[in-house]
Amino acid sequence: MRRVPLLLAPAILVLAACGAGAADTAATSAASDATSAAPSTSEAAPSPTAAPSTTAPAPAGELFVDVVDQALEPYAALIGTSLSSADPASALPLFDGDVPLPAGNVVGAGRLVEQWGDTLEVVQMIGLDTAPDKDDLEDYGAAAPSGWAYNSISTTDSSRTLVMTRASDGLRVVFMSSIDPGPGVPPAEFRLEAETSELPQPAWLASLPVPPGGEITAVGEGIGQVEVNYFPAVDGLVTATWTFPGDQLEALQEFYAEGALEAAGFTLVDPDSITVGASYFDVSAGDWVGQIVVGEMIDGDQSFATVQWFLTRP
Repeated sequence: MRRVPLLLAPAILVLAACGAGAADTAATSAASDATSAAPSTSEAAPSPTAAPSTTAPAPAGELFVDVVDQALEPYAALIGTSLSSADPASALPLFDGDVPLPAGNVVGAGRLVEQWGDTLEVVQMIGLDTAPDKDDLEDYGAAAPSGWAYNSISTTDSSRTLVMTRASDGLRVVFMSSIDPGPGVPPAEFRLEAETSELPQPAWLASLPVPPGGEITAVGEGIGQVEVNYFPAVDGLVTATWTFPGDQLEALQEFYAEGALEAAGFTLVDPDSITVGASYFDVSAGDWVGQIVVGEMIDGDQSFATVQWFLTRP
């Protein structure tokens, strides 16, 4: 089980009121459940030292709305295809030819890479239109090819989950079937999980205004009926997190209240409501909406400031 540092101000991510709706409510509830279940840890967190600038940067190259669709195209191309005959590795390279693929049509796809202490973990996921029951999951596990160990099946009131591991490199299959999926959640989700050596650098990441001096610790993106960090990807979702020295919290808040967003092509929703000390900023760009969450992370006896971008196209 992942060990998660304690997050303060705020504890969970709340979607922007603009264009929220039922999918957002379901997503926020899922994230809250995950946060409340996660213990705190003394594991060492990133230790950036440089202070962020409070000067709004000039836009670097193309704007977010100009590059985000191109980044999501490989995932979108899988939607509507049969997983057994598709080429998921074209978008999600963990899906090599040795991964036993289940039946079903693709309804969503995405990935999430996160840093936990000194480890980078990658999750690549595909949403499927067919929900296998427990017998179906057992049949899938029993048919695992040589080199794969069928670990277990667990059941709850809302889901059934199979876990399987490849002996050669520890690649994990997590195949979850939802009994009553909420809005934007697929009937089944097929995930591959592994350690990795680097964070992805999609073009949209460089289009987000973030002060220098932070360390990028998480990047996620997806589209369709699939969950990225507990949030349905709907018609597109991107998220990224940076960690800064703890004494930079106020400077980070001021950075987003003083013009950095507008210079990068974003609109600050209701700017009159923003004051120093605010912990999140509602933003929009074209038909994308979301938030920047500026908070504090407590890790043992250390404190860090964090910036999380979360943008979705409802």
